[in-house]
Amino acid sequence: MRRHASTTAEVVSFSAGALVGAGLALLYAPKTGTEMREKVSDVTGDAIAKMKGLTAEAQDKLNRNLRRGREYAEEKVSELSSNIEEREQYH
Repeated sequence: MRRHASTTAEVVSFSAGALVGAGLALLYAPKTGTEMREKVSDVTGDAIAKMKGLTAEAQDKLNRNLRRGREYAEEKVSELSSNIEEREQYH
């Protein structure tokens, strides 16, 4: 599970770096001011949409893992309670 979280962080970091690189490439491209503003606006909107998507995906994965962990813990508590009750019956 720790490796999975690390992979997600790597993907998010790579994506953010790629978006910053794309933005810098646009800034150094030979265009007029109006064209540049439009292009920066488009890229910024795309970057925001991608980051929102990645954030939502990461939240979904985290919620699924938390739910699985909670279910596992509840199962183990139930097993432990059953074992304690069985021991108390014999003592």
